Amino acid sequence: MSQGFRMVYALMLFFFVLGIAFGYGAWQQNRPQATEIMDMLMETLAEPVIRGGGGNRLVLTGWVFINNLQAGVAMFFLGGIFPFFPPFIVSGNGMIIGITAGYLEFNQLMARNRFFLGLLPHGLFELAGLLLAAAMGVMWGCRNWLGWLRFRSSRGFFANMKQFVSLLPLVVFLLLLAAIIEMFVTPALFSM
Repeated sequence: MSQGFRMVYALMLFFFVLGIAFGYGAWQQNRPQATEIMDMLMETLAEPVIRGGGGNRLVLTGWVFINNLQAGVAMFFLGGIFPFFPPFIVSGNGMIIGITAGYLEFNQLMARNRFFLGLLPHGLFELAGLLLAAAMGVMWGCRNWLGWLRFRSSRGFFANMKQFVSLLPLVVFLLLLAAIIEMFVTPALFSM
């Protein structure tokens, strides 16, 4: 990976951490609205997934993997056209984590530090995979736009994409590993 790619990856991490801070701050500033968001997320995402999986961890693992893979693919391909798109998605995911931490802490369901430590085992792999997909999308999109605006010569849309395709199996592996850990290890950590 080039130095430019590593810098974009670090920038995506910055947007993620900034999103967590904004989400937690939003919870502190406007609890009623943040509670509405959390209730909506629980109704539309968590409950149907748990009901649909029937508690079967393999089904839930597949759902988590497919969901994260869709997010990664969306960031990569949409980033190739709109390089500003992946940072918004990354920071939005961070905001949801920040709001969730505030919600759990306020309702005395879980301490903030315990929440973040519980996310750590699967979060390291999931975050690495999603940030990798985001950085690939941003780099691809920036190369495309520099060529389209004639600021720099570009090899073309698909030629620019080929530079990143070799990293896609790594993204898939990281997201699959994260989903397995999330369904089989993380619940044990949260129940301790």
